[in-house]
Amino acid sequence: MAGTAVRHPDRAGSSVPFKRVKAAAAVTAAVAATVLAAPIATAAPAADPSSEYHLEYGASYALGHVRWHQRSVDVDYSIKAYGCRQLVAYGYDANGVKRGSNYSVWVCDTTYTDTMNVPVDIAGGPAFVRFYFVDENNTTLDTKKYLHP
Repeated sequence: MAGTAVRHPDRAGSSVPFKRVKAAAAVTAAVAATVLAAPIATAAPAADPSSEYHLEYGASYALGHVRWHQRSVDVDYSIKAYGCRQLVAYGYDANGVKRGSNYSVWVCDTTYTDTMNVPVDIAGGPAFVRFYFVDENNTTLDTKKYLHP
């Protein structure tokens, strides 16, 4: 019977040969089994690196974490202020060119916690961030540079 199509006995008037129906059903079943049995590979996103920072002047301080992203940094901060204090953050590229900045709220004789974003629209984000801890006269009380890990 090589080369001839055998008709399914229940499909006497059907124009679809039995071998083709059977083969198509087998292929469909094999594909479905493969798709359903295959584990779905989902890579967990890599966590953005973070760095701790700490600036102080007398009994006043600013501390927290820098979370490094692809085109910005998030600065989580807590400021304890005697008098009025503000945290200023600048993001720089690898050539030392300032690419973005942001300022905390003024904190006066209290403690305040928040997050600010420093946009640095370059691939890979900033090479480093420089912080300035300033008083109400915009005098720098402390400054530090933190490199991208």
